Amino acid sequence: MSGAGGLLVVGCPEPRLGAPERRLLARLQPGGVILFARNLRDFDQLAALVAAIREAAPRTLLCLDAEGGRVDRLRPLAGPAPAAEALARLPVRWSARAGRTMGELLRACGFDLDFAPVADLDRGERANALDGRYFGTTPREITARAGAFQAGLASRGIGGCLKHFPGLGGARADTHTEGAPIALPLGALARDLAPFRRLAPASLTMMTAHAAYPARDPTGLPATLSRPIATALLRREVGFRGLLFSDDLEMGALAPWGTLADRAEAALAAGCDGLLLCSELGAAPGVSRRLSGASLRARREQAERRWERLRVALAALAANAPPTLSREAAVRRREAFTAAVTAAQNGMSSSSPPAP
Repeated sequence: MSGAGGLLVVGCPEPRLGAPERRLLARLQPGGVILFARNLRDFDQLAALVAAIREAAPRTLLCLDAEGGRVDRLRPLAGPAPAAEALARLPVRWSARAGRTMGELLRACGFDLDFAPVADLDRGERANALDGRYFGTTPREITARAGAFQAGLASRGIGGCLKHFPGLGGARADTHTEGAPIALPLGALARDLAPFRRLAPASLTMMTAHAAYPARDPTGLPATLSRPIATALLRREVGFRGLLFSDDLEMGALAPWGTLADRAEAALAAGCDGLLLCSELGAAPGVSRRLSGASLRARREQAERRWERLRVALAALAANAPPTLSREAAVRRREAFTAAVTAAQNGMSSSSPPAP
């Protein structure tokens, strides 16, 4: 079945891969598999799950959300890591060390790609699920710290993903559950766009927001489904050449735009190259079939080329990274760094991170 399955990033329902899921992944050959807290019990179980996924789909990329703070799927296994808001109070080098520390643990656990960092501008909104996840309140602060975090990941062989393009900080609602039009003028939206524009040359991937931006697309389509945003703005104005992921197509903000297959088709046509189905694994074959239509051939082939370039780039990162740490060593470094951040915030240490 593989076909357009290679454009999908799918989630698994359990901590282990059952026979039906193995068969589905083997037929689908998804571009990526994303893991969540529901998939993680302990490190040995995680290793077994990663091995089973790679056996069923050898070319798939293993992904998860590991920002630090409350959005960090490895937290139950490895303890807390500093949130972006904590790093925003410290010199930029702490964000670089945060990325390296996170990358070491992800590599030790067998992952390829981290859906982080958040590059959104903190506009003071607190209903959009981004509270605590911002690197700052100005484009300059966010560019420096998000860029440092992403570079830290890359130095340890892990790809990063800037999100949520073209900036979600102005949303007054949580797109996980509902639509979020951002009714700011273009001049104001340019500040949200700035970190993405500045970091585009160094970024392998980005992820769309599900918010709508009437000043950029008067139709009211969310960015994920909007060709003026996901292609014209991103590719032509910003000049991004990497792979664009949608946010999870199951989220409530996209509910008015049809079935998962409808949304996936619209997202691909708009310019998204990787399409996330984070919970509904059973829907993936039908989505793959929809994306295999003749009308999407040119767009599909373009996305496939970007997936291939991403794999090559990630392989190069891995080849140039230091030797992979043991899980135990990676956890110890994470614990030491988290303690150092806490001490620095409390004024009990100098502003230098612990040595790697």
